[in-house]
Amino acid sequence: MAPTSYIDIQVVTLMCHVLNADEDEQFEKLVYCVPTEILLFAPVLYSKHWWLYVLDKSSQEMFVLDSKNISSPSSERTELNKFASNILNQLLKWAGDSSILKKGSLSLLPTYINIPQQPNDFDCAVFVMKWMEMIDPTILAGCCTYNIEQWTEPMLVEFRKKIIAKIILSKENSLRAEAIKEAHNMQLTRHAATLRSPYVQVATPDLPTK
Repeated sequence: MAPTSYIDIQVVTLMCHVLNADEDEQFEKLVYCVPTEILLFAPVLYSKHWWLYVLDKSSQEMFVLDSKNISSPSSERTELNKFASNILNQLLKWAGDSSILKKGSLSLLPTYINIPQQPNDFDCAVFVMKWMEMIDPTILAGCCTYNIEQWTEPMLVEFRKKIIAKIILSKENSLRAEAIKEAHNMQLTRHAATLRSPYVQVATPDLPTK
C-alpha cells in the first residue's frame, strides 16, 4: 500500500470482505460485494488495470466504473464487457433470481459512468476500493455521470492509509489484536528512542526543557 506502488489482488479481495462485514448502513441494506440483494460489485483486474462492474437489480442496469476510461477503449474490452454481463447475470440466476437485465439480454452492454479519472498509472485499485465504499445506488441508477470531486495524488495517498487501517482493524482480521499491540509497542519504542536522542529538545509546558 506504499504510495506509487501497484496494489496486489489480495488487498482488493480483503477490502471486499471488510466492506461486507462493515456495520455501515449502506452495506447492511443496499450493497454487497458478491453476492448481493440490490447492488452487486465485481472488481476486475485485467492487463494490470482495475475497474468495477456494478449490477443494479432495482433499475435493471449494469454499469462500468473505470478510472482510465469513460467509454470502452477497444473492441477487446467491449467483448469482455459482454462476457462480464453474461457471467453476472448467470450468477444471479444460480442464486435463485431470474435474468434481471433489461430485455432479458445476456449480452447487454453495460453503461460507462463518467467519473473523475486517476492522475497516474498506479492508483486504479484505490479508485475501485473507494468506489465500493462510497457509491450511492440511488444516484447511480439511470445516470451517466457521477459527480464527485477529482481526487488528487495527496488525497489518494491518504486513501491508501485509510484502506490499510480499515483492513487491519476490521473484525474480519484474525490478527487484529496482535497488529494493534505490535503497533502500540512500535510507537512506544520510537518515542523513547527519540527522547533519548541528544539532538532532541523537549519543549512542552508539562516537562522541563533542560
